[in-house]
Amino acid sequence: MLSSPALSPLKTGLIAYGVVAGALFAYNVRWRFISDCFFGSKPKILPIRKVEATKKSNNVVIVLLHGMWHDASWYSKLQHRLQQRGYSSYAIDLLQGERFLPGFTQKEIVTDLKQTLILEAENEEVEYILVGHSQGGLVVQSCLKRCPELHDRTKATVLLGTYPLGLMPPLRALMKQPRNMYYHVGYAWIFLTGKLSSLEYLAHIFLLPTTDPSTLPDYTSKLLNAPSDGLITMTHFPQRVGVLSEKPTLVLGAKEDIIYPPHLFKSDFDNRFPNATHKAVPQQAHCFMDSVSAWDTDMEDMLIDWLDENVQ
Repeated sequence: MLSSPALSPLKTGLIAYGVVAGALFAYNVRWRFISDCFFGSKPKILPIRKVEATKKSNNVVIVLLHGMWHDASWYSKLQHRLQQRGYSSYAIDLLQGERFLPGFTQKEIVTDLKQTLILEAENEEVEYILVGHSQGGLVVQSCLKRCPELHDRTKATVLLGTYPLGLMPPLRALMKQPRNMYYHVGYAWIFLTGKLSSLEYLAHIFLLPTTDPSTLPDYTSKLLNAPSDGLITMTHFPQRVGVLSEKPTLVLGAKEDIIYPPHLFKSDFDNRFPNATHKAVPQQAHCFMDSVSAWDTDMEDMLIDWLDENVQ
């Protein structure tokens, strides 16, 4: 009786890798999303954390969109500071995990956002200042590209620690950075599962090396327990993107950001936002969660000062 030839270690490894990757993909995508890819899904009304200005002087609302694994609470500090300076704001919860597979595009989440803001406006002529951090910044850019209603109502744009929509990642330049996110098993885990693998990797990509993650237990625990997220971030490129807005725009990066180093993307943002102002917050990593000394300017100060100068 002839026996079948033994598989080489390489083939065995590839088969095992394929089985594990397929199982993880099926678990995290959840089969109920497959129909959405082919037939679309109904718009969802997104939860809003509203903070009204003490003295409302105009119909301008700042719309805040968070990044991967975060939720609307990430903007709590900023919303409080905005209220003190006379701005009303809506922090939108983008339903992490529920839009992990939004038809392989940002179409669904943009539609969700449009429906949510239209319902909230109640037929008033409201103007928006769109603010997006990281993945939220990609959603902001997608809104400007895909949704004429939101584009026309947008008075200004603020992009926090984010990436130019549609740009193919300059992997060579990113991997040459002294500190980067790629040479770590945590990056492969994100790619396969849409989740963070460990506190160590969370701290590596989101915080400065000098920041002890144990000083942020609630924040780090929430991120580590968050559902799968981020396929939006991995599927927006390549696409042709021209000028998205000629209105006032602030591109505000974190000086020590290893995910989206600000100096690598200035020209690409200028192509999309010809009137952009570029600033970088010193001594901050990607999520602007590092401690700030009393004499340093933080992200919130730089953002609000720019708003006072450009959109009041």
